[in-house]
Amino acid sequence: MKPIVRWTAIGAAVGGGLFLALSMYRSIASGGPSMSHLNPIAVMTVIGLTVGALVGPLIGAIVARRSGLRDESGKKSV
Repeated sequence: MKPIVRWTAIGAAVGGGLFLALSMYRSIASGGPSMSHLNPIAVMTVIGLTVGALVGPLIGAIVARRSGLRDESGKKSV
């Protein structure tokens, strides 16, 4: 698996999971049943997946650059 695909998947999972957890918490905190808030929970989860998938490769590139796996030209260092 290419690193960009891996970081996209990781970002989508983390972003979607975080937004899902926050949406569920907000639903439970409002005092109503979770099933009545299913549409807003789904929308927030999709937003989290999208944001995470877009930000994931950026974070992956920063991590790779900081750890010394890439030099400034973008090529892997030996």
